[in-house]
Amino acid sequence: MAQTPADPSPSPSSELPERHGIYGRYARWVLDHAGLVWAAIAALTLAAGLCATQIGVNPNLIELLPEGDPTTEAIEQLAEEEGGTNLVTIAVTGTDDEATDAWCLELVGRLEARDDVDFALYSLDPELAWNLGLLQLSPEELATIRDRLRAALALGPAASNPIVAGRLLDLGPLTEKLRAGAQDTTLPSDTGARRILLRPEGGAYDPTFARPFMHDLYALIDELEPEEVGVEVPWVGGAYRHTVEDLEAVVQDLSWTAFASFAFVLVLIGGAFRDPRAVLLIFTPLAISTVWTSGWVWLTVETLNTFTSYFVAVLIGLGVDFAVHLYSRYREEKGFGKPVEAAIIAAWNHSGPPCGAAALTSAGGFLALWAAGFQGFQQLGTILAGGILFCLLSVLTTLPLLIRWREGQRTAIPLRRVKPPPEDQASPTYKLAPLGMFSAVGFTVLALTLFPEIGFEYDMSELRPEGNSYADLDEDQRAYAEDSYAPVVVSYADAESLERDHTRLTEALAEGKLKRIGGVLSIHSLLPPDQEARLAGLAEVAELARDPNMVYLPAEVRMNLERIASATPEAMAPEDLPAGLRHVVGAAEGRHRMLLLPKGNMWDLRENSKLYKEVDRWLPEPMKASEYFATAMVYRLVAGDAPRVAAIALVVVFVFSAFDLRSLKRGMAAVLTLAGGMAWAGAGMALFDLELSMVNFVAIPILMGIGVDVVIHLLHRLWQEGPGRVRYALQTTGWAAGLSAATTVCSFASLSFASSQGVQGMGLLIVMGLTLVTTAAFIFLPLGWMMNWKLTGELENLDSPGVPAEDQGAAR
Repeated sequence: MAQTPADPSPSPSSELPERHGIYGRYARWVLDHAGLVWAAIAALTLAAGLCATQIGVNPNLIELLPEGDPTTEAIEQLAEEEGGTNLVTIAVTGTDDEATDAWCLELVGRLEARDDVDFALYSLDPELAWNLGLLQLSPEELATIRDRLRAALALGPAASNPIVAGRLLDLGPLTEKLRAGAQDTTLPSDTGARRILLRPEGGAYDPTFARPFMHDLYALIDELEPEEVGVEVPWVGGAYRHTVEDLEAVVQDLSWTAFASFAFVLVLIGGAFRDPRAVLLIFTPLAISTVWTSGWVWLTVETLNTFTSYFVAVLIGLGVDFAVHLYSRYREEKGFGKPVEAAIIAAWNHSGPPCGAAALTSAGGFLALWAAGFQGFQQLGTILAGGILFCLLSVLTTLPLLIRWREGQRTAIPLRRVKPPPEDQASPTYKLAPLGMFSAVGFTVLALTLFPEIGFEYDMSELRPEGNSYADLDEDQRAYAEDSYAPVVVSYADAESLERDHTRLTEALAEGKLKRIGGVLSIHSLLPPDQEARLAGLAEVAELARDPNMVYLPAEVRMNLERIASATPEAMAPEDLPAGLRHVVGAAEGRHRMLLLPKGNMWDLRENSKLYKEVDRWLPEPMKASEYFATAMVYRLVAGDAPRVAAIALVVVFVFSAFDLRSLKRGMAAVLTLAGGMAWAGAGMALFDLELSMVNFVAIPILMGIGVDVVIHLLHRLWQEGPGRVRYALQTTGWAAGLSAATTVCSFASLSFASSQGVQGMGLLIVMGLTLVTTAAFIFLPLGWMMNWKLTGELENLDSPGVPAEDQGAAR
């Protein structure tokens, strides 16, 4: 029977007896028990919301490392024994030395008065500084001073002769070292700035401590008004600072990206359906599922980190797909004149299975992240896998009730009508389909050749908010940053082993053999192992300095020897040092530790890896702990995880697709289509110079999880429609798939509002990648079906065009 052009083209499935599947029966049950369903939704949402209030934020990368790894165990043991070695380093400069010292001492006094500060180290007791300074003179240097001084004193009055005195000029610089030992009582720094080393009582990676502590520290510095006395604080560094900055970036990004994501998708949905109330229908299930997922987050991982903080934006982009497909199919079924509830059930019958398959496939793809060694990715997989299933459940349950409520309003839902082809239009031949398919495959092969051009951002500081990266710092700031690096801590069981390695590495450093280590520090840096020999040499020099013939030596030499002549340094033990100083050199509580001070850009994963290799080469046996070793390990994990996660995700896509579509051939079509789209996305990365990083690496499984949604829905509809109905499949489900992909693109475009450059980069990568993956699906799948029908002759043999392939036998 002919239809008028004003009517929509009938769905083939609408011409057949309705067979209610599990999704249709579920929609029927929901509609029949609306009160009970709303009560259950309210109870579950309330419980999840209460759980969500307990979610914490923890940017500590170290807690995400694999358990049982030697690097992890070393860091955990160090944290247990000493609370870690992280300090806050405050660099201070000033135009007037006296005023700068006074300001620093005032700040140190205020800090030490706090209950949450273990110590604040700025200057040493003058007597202690003098003793330690003199102990830095080697026995060889002291022997040279002794011999030169003895020869000069033997000259007697002749030493005052200008001609003879000229020969004694080198005694001045030599003895200057003796005088310098009593001069500077502040901590040395290669930058020339004064340093304050601050050790808080709480951990650097405990945000509940670090955040208020750093805020109080900045407030105290401002309160002391450094600029009023010509003092500047050009740098506050250390893990405490970066923990707080990363934490605040996560909190800010979480709120901004969620808000922007909702706003973007809201506008798009309202415009696409030409019905403002459609936004309510689409977003209410989404909001509910977000609350449920937040409760799931607390139950499973408890805290969010840099890698999981943007889960809301991901779920909005994913979850909206189900609502768009089901609501679009409802409007299509309603356009055939069906009553509201019948149209709902029909829509759930036809679009429910692909939605369920897409959700399970996406969840399975996300669970592939469990194969990653890095716990941050494992946690993201857990959150997104559970979240996508909660989204599906919320949409399947809530949307039927909302649609029935919406239909009860006075204003009718505007329906999108699809015009049928003219009755005299010839059946499609798809003669160009093979050529189009081969062209698309050729384009994919070409895209694969660009994969070697994809870069990787190794510098973790480039992922921070703009202005905080190593490249953004000027030369002085880089020097301050390097001065505040946490050391590599090497632990020993006995003093003898420590002394042996300290001597060996100190000599290697002096000879330029260590490329990534800028300093070697231990108790032996202050109290040399040959302390007795040095003290004996100093005693000899002091005895000579009291010789009566000293009066004939140049005034500079006499002045330099004056202090040592009055008092000889004494032997010192570690217990004679302040507790803070013992901690700084690794000798706290009688422990035997050596600290290696890194140099270069320690925020660069490559530098971390090189540091690890150098330390391991020189010190293969002792236990070594460093946060830089942790990031080096994460880099190794990511490099090894990437191919494994991608392979497992593709296998999951194949298994679920083949099971859902009841065909290995169609399952393989889904995998190849997705793989082709990912190839296009990879080429886009190379062409647009979008680099992979530690943060946006997770975009790979996200792209696969989202991309498979489009693939599954198109495959289902093309399979349902059968030969000759490609255009109608694209006009209906294709339109919904395109809209859902557009909403996801808009959702991830919200990540451009993130302060973290790493999160911004992930947003750009997913926007570009999903656009290409979706485009590939819209090209490969229709062309693949058309080519298959063309080559197998199904178009010519088709008796009932437009009847689903699985129902051809019944139709005939």
